[in-house]
Amino acid sequence: MIIINVLNAIYALKFVLQGLFSQRRRRKSKVEKYDTVVIGGGPAGSIAARTIAEKGFKVLLLEKRQEFGRPVRCAEGVSKKWLEKYTDIKDKWISRPIKGAILKSPGGKKALMQYNESDRGYILDRSVFDFDLAVEASESGATVRTKNRVERIERNKDSFKIYIEGFNKYIVESKTIIAADGVEGKIPRMLGINTILDPGDIEFGLNYQLEGVDINQDYIEMIGGNELAPGGYVWIFPKGEHSANVGLGVLASRSTKEKNAKYFLDKFVSKRFPEASISKVVAGAVTVAKPLKKMYGNSFLIVGDSARLSNPLTGAGIGNALESGALAGETISKALEKNDFSENNFKEYQKKVMKSVGNTSKKFYHIKEAFIKFSDKDIDDMITLLSQVDPEKLNLKKLLTITFKNNKEIISLLKKIVF
Repeated sequence: MIIINVLNAIYALKFVLQGLFSQRRRRKSKVEKYDTVVIGGGPAGSIAARTIAEKGFKVLLLEKRQEFGRPVRCAEGVSKKWLEKYTDIKDKWISRPIKGAILKSPGGKKALMQYNESDRGYILDRSVFDFDLAVEASESGATVRTKNRVERIERNKDSFKIYIEGFNKYIVESKTIIAADGVEGKIPRMLGINTILDPGDIEFGLNYQLEGVDINQDYIEMIGGNELAPGGYVWIFPKGEHSANVGLGVLASRSTKEKNAKYFLDKFVSKRFPEASISKVVAGAVTVAKPLKKMYGNSFLIVGDSARLSNPLTGAGIGNALESGALAGETISKALEKNDFSENNFKEYQKKVMKSVGNTSKKFYHIKEAFIKFSDKDIDDMITLLSQVDPEKLNLKKLLTITFKNNKEIISLLKKIVF
């Protein structure tokens, strides 16, 4: 563990120094030119940068914060299938493997969902996971810089001029851009894409990492209720050794100054875990919207949370981020080989993303819209029905089919979703 921490510190210093020394060199040299600049160093951005760099193209990966993965901005759950598709899973990423989910209602009803082998997942240590993905991008040939914020983008005839503030202000030119700067990012808007969200399509999320909790470390818990988390749900994700991520999301349209995410989470924690201590606090916005209608343009693509690709029902986004980042990397690589960065060429990216994860997200959006209308009694009744199903046969599709058995529109959507 000591060796790993030392290596991580060396890489972190390298990413900072790359920015410092390169900016000193730029005072005496021409503007740096790249094939692609990836703005945002989360999973989507790092996978995209790695994919393009592996093809031998000149890539710059920028992260506005001082370290990749810090501060952590999510509850850290991910399906095993997505990690296996795009990475060689490392033990140091995993806080806890997950065998299933315990579903609870506000009235105390409980149902158990036992995941099969292919559906199992992990609770990650995102600070380590995100950092390692950036290291992989660097080792594949990408130039990686932290504490570098994009201030402005200008479009020239054949390239972008990108104004960056790091240790000093500087400019780079790039043939293409990938916007990967997350929910609250500004890059899509700089590129002319409207990313404004309605209050009903965004949740305010708050998560405490609690120490001294007594829970089943093999299962996540998800608890619904309008008095617990209006428009969202409470999650309890085990982190091992009497530790857990405990958080919730509240729809912006149902949040008030007095009754916000902190109010509801403090109330829940004080009742459920009165003796626990808080070791870490994570806060941020989570999109529960449809994917962007347009996540491409002349010479640019938008990925991950920036493209509104998190699951609107659960808020999960890591898997879809990895998928969109890889597809963007493949699309940009092919465009660079052909020297064709036209909007017509890049629309293929949108088609691939929608076919892979986007269309499913759109369907989950309609399910979310129906679910947030449930009363607490509806949720109690739902969990009562689910508790009667064999845990090994209860999967997400069966859960939703039972929940919306009288809603013909939702049942029709479920038939079209590939789980």
